[in-house]
Amino acid sequence: EIVFGEYAGKEGEIVSGVVQRFDNRHVILELGRAEAVLPMSEQVGIERYRPGMRIKVVILEVGKTVKGPQIVVSRTHKDLLRRLFELEVPEIFNGIVEIKGIAREAGFRSKVAVAAMQERVDPVGSCVGLRGVRIQNIVNELHGEKIDVLEWSNDVGTLIGRALAPAQVMNVIVEEERNMAIVVVPDRHLSLAIGREGHNARLAARLSGWRIDIKSTTEAEAQRLEMVPAKAGTVRKEEPPAEIAER
Repeated sequence: EIVFGEYAGKEGEIVSGVVQRFDNRHVILELGRAEAVLPMSEQVGIERYRPGMRIKVVILEVGKTVKGPQIVVSRTHKDLLRRLFELEVPEIFNGIVEIKGIAREAGFRSKVAVAAMQERVDPVGSCVGLRGVRIQNIVNELHGEKIDVLEWSNDVGTLIGRALAPAQVMNVIVEEERNMAIVVVPDRHLSLAIGREGHNARLAARLSGWRIDIKSTTEAEAQRLEMVPAKAGTVRKEEPPAEIAER
């Protein structure tokens, strides 16, 4: 009861545990006076856990069983990344910088959108830290997972343009009816925008909440998309056909 009371209500918090043993492909962690279960589904595929290894996890669920309290933890949940930023970046912990969105593919790449709650504060610089020390500490804890930090924007085109970095975005065409954005990039940046196995485009779509169709300049011209020179993230809304507008 004491152990259950200590961890009950702590869902979403980060804790540090030591790998004890393996049970039917689950990893059992020692959290001090309690043990936690890291299920197969919450393990990062590229990570290799070994007895005595200390790792940080986020608590998913605390329940009661006939054998006592059961604490289920995760290494893949995006809240783990959120809590790591709170630990490493004082501006986030104190509310000066706010995390507006996180898109994560555990073990490969994550994108974090941040915004400053006070003037003259650089939200991205605060997260990266002097010489990249803060972000590097988070990367090390996640065993090399790539993390892109970008500044949040309420403008859809600007947000998508930033989320597709490091690719250069020439134009963003928003189709609100289909909740889709057509993004035009230079031919040489097409593979960069899509990313390895589609990670970059997929994460940008999750972060923005829009479906993204990426086209090269050549492909866009072939399909006769109107090309308007614009800065990364500029939005141009397409007018619906006359009969649809009339209805």
